[in-house]
Amino acid sequence: MHETATHSPVSDALVGFATASLTNAAAPALAAAQRALEQARAATRGALASEAQIAALQGAQPSPQDARTRAWAYGAALARVSAPSVATPVLAAVLAFGERGGASDDVLATAAAIGIEAAQRVLTALDDDAYRARWNVASSIGVLGATLAITRLLALDAVCTRNALGVAATQAAGLARNANGAMEALETGKAAADAIEAALLAKHGFTSAPASIDGRRGLAALMAYRFDAAAIIDELGTRWISAT
Repeated sequence: MHETATHSPVSDALVGFATASLTNAAAPALAAAQRALEQARAATRGALASEAQIAALQGAQPSPQDARTRAWAYGAALARVSAPSVATPVLAAVLAFGERGGASDDVLATAAAIGIEAAQRVLTALDDDAYRARWNVASSIGVLGATLAITRLLALDAVCTRNALGVAATQAAGLARNANGAMEALETGKAAADAIEAALLAKHGFTSAPASIDGRRGLAALMAYRFDAAAIIDELGTRWISAT
């Protein structure tokens, strides 16, 4: 019988990274995140039409207070402006949630930097031609980083952050065959929306498997063909691969 893991070095590292204070080593990543947010904000100013379309698909009226719908629209808009990356859902989620909460630019940049770094490390850990042939990298990995960014904005504790990461891993999806089409943009935007949902579910008591990424039946085991946990864990928080 399969035994569920009760401990995860990867989740421990990512949760600690998302909840800890940043060191001076983060300065280049914070500056890069600030620039990326400014560019994303400019690129999403025309996203209201997308927001209305997505809200219609959800059977709801678009609302300025609906951060999930706005994140979906922003992610889709960003994915149409340029080729989406794992940073795209992070930026979309942070922008949408930041509008709702009125967070300062410094707080938003910190959350974005954490989310982008986390997503880039997970991608490095499992990236290869086989993964890219099957999955939309931006959505399937970006949702993890976006979730950690939102848990940072919500100031969730370690337990809730771990649960949010697990909820996000459950929703990781998006097919490579949709590249360069409308569905790629939709998948990328949905990853941003799912990240907000994952963080809010965890905040309100939903739980998940501890080893959601590196467990026997976690994301890496089910979706990837290689996995290097050290690429996530080693020097996390002291060496920022997303800013090099």
